Amino acid sequence: MKKYIFILLSLSLTVLSCGNFQEVTFSGIESVKILQISQQGAEVEITAKIKNPNRESFTIYPTDMDVELGGIDAGKAHLSSRVKIKGKSDAVYAFKIKSDFSKLSIADLPKLMSIAMSKNIKISLKGNLRVGKLFVKKKYPVDMNQSVPLEGLKLN
Repeated sequence: MKKYIFILLSLSLTVLSCGNFQEVTFSGIESVKILQISQQGAEVEITAKIKNPNRESFTIYPTDMDVELGGIDAGKAHLSSRVKIKGKSDAVYAFKIKSDFSKLSIADLPKLMSIAMSKNIKISLKGNLRVGKLFVKKKYPVDMNQSVPLEGLKLN
């Protein structure tokens, strides 16, 4: 019986705490850093500015998304670890993403080389972002197209 009371109390607190939820603002990608790249894929760290006006923090869970680099279908990208977004914050967060290059072909190599020589790249992400806190999880659709400067990239 105590178990059921605990579950009911937990659910009640979770529902009550979500009552005055304000929209979280994504200000865009601040930087992109290539951590590792090979024929199988790449590991990239993307920093993005996120404003959370709510007092409650939340977590972004590992997610898969479709990626396009300069109009080239680059396959799937996987957010490899959870990212906790603090409450009442306007901060920059780092996201480590692994891409598998599953849809790239040899015909795409010249296009990729010209993109690498340019000053910026257009990145497109499509998919559903899973966010939540405790037992409450929700999916948010992502359809982002943004031009990102390449001049600060460092190859390790």
